[in-house]
Amino acid sequence: MQRVRAVMTVAAVAAAVAGCAAVTTADGNRVAFGSDEFRAYVERVFRDQNKVASDLAFALEDSDAVNGAESSDLASAEDALLGACAGLNELATSRRDEQRLGLHRSAQAAREAPDCERATRAAQAALAARAR
Repeated sequence: MQRVRAVMTVAAVAAAVAGCAAVTTADGNRVAFGSDEFRAYVERVFRDQNKVASDLAFALEDSDAVNGAESSDLASAEDALLGACAGLNELATSRRDEQRLGLHRSAQAAREAPDCERATRAAQAALAARAR
């Protein structure tokens, strides 16, 4: 919960720095940095990617136990997810640890939320395909 509040706080700071700038979500919606909608969006993306990263980790562990080797499609999805969401996770971790990335880096990480959202959806699709 503390990490979620940290992400929301950072989103607010990024909004102040960015003025009236906006990001385009994976659905094509434009969300203004200064809005409550933006803070809610960043929080949702952060929560979703954390859940999917956990689901991937368990699926990979199960795959290893059954097959003796990790599933390459799930491993690729995990790598893409971790890469796309690294900035958002760095931001949350720094806030949790009461360290600051600086306004520029914080705003940059918040702007990466749509990339994280797309990677999260791709990972969810890989998990769903694997479950069939």
